Amino acid sequence: MKGKTAVITGATSGIGAAYALRFARDGYDLVITGRRRAVIEEFAQKLRQTQGGKVDVVLAELSQPDGVEKLIEAIRYRQVEVLVNNAGFGINSFYQESDLNTMEQVVAVNVSTPMKLIHALLPGMVQRGKGIIINISSESAYLSIPKNSVYSGAKAFLLSFTEGLHLDLLNTGVIVQVVCPGLTKTDFHKKMGMKKAKQRNKGLIHWLSPEKVVEIAMKDLEKNRVISIPGIHTKLTVKIAKVLPKNYYYKLASTFNQKGRGKKKKNL
Repeated sequence: MKGKTAVITGATSGIGAAYALRFARDGYDLVITGRRRAVIEEFAQKLRQTQGGKVDVVLAELSQPDGVEKLIEAIRYRQVEVLVNNAGFGINSFYQESDLNTMEQVVAVNVSTPMKLIHALLPGMVQRGKGIIINISSESAYLSIPKNSVYSGAKAFLLSFTEGLHLDLLNTGVIVQVVCPGLTKTDFHKKMGMKKAKQRNKGLIHWLSPEKVVEIAMKDLEKNRVISIPGIHTKLTVKIAKVLPKNYYYKLASTFNQKGRGKKKKNL
């Protein structure tokens, strides 16, 4: 894989960092992105020392058009064999109480940025007859809960978009996959207000490590599975949600937040 490059967005920690390590071990040169300079530079140096490959860091705010363009310019003339669209964030608030600008940033990072990066790199992949595109969605693409409407909608787009890409790219040699992790031990949930102490297994609630998520997803990729839902517990949760009548699901989902139950409004 000498001279071939894997681009991973949001690789400072968590699933993105696990993908970076995986592809570094497979002999790829890396381009990784993040916003926390000290953290990602330290991680990049560790990869160089332990894996021996080339690791370039692009500091970019991918919720902004100029940040996306900065990354595209950094990779435009490289032979990118792998693109992992992992960067993303959510907000933990009701839609009617949320800041519109912040919600637009959620959509930009989770929807617009993957579209732009794929559009920039795909012609070269198709021309070479080879490439891998991995979009990191979420179980939230299937499971809407209170305070999560924009994030769930964005991740649902990634799910449907990737399936459409798969159909567009049949017989081109370019492989696409969408990964829908469930609860994963990353900084994401901490940023959403969930303390580490609450990240524990209970019943259908089961947490995976980022490394395990990547391990399962890569095995699914080898089996040409377009949709990867890592973890038996996550698969089961998604299946249950699919078969439940919607009214029952809405009642169940509303219990994720006391305020989400709300008061019944009178019919007008």
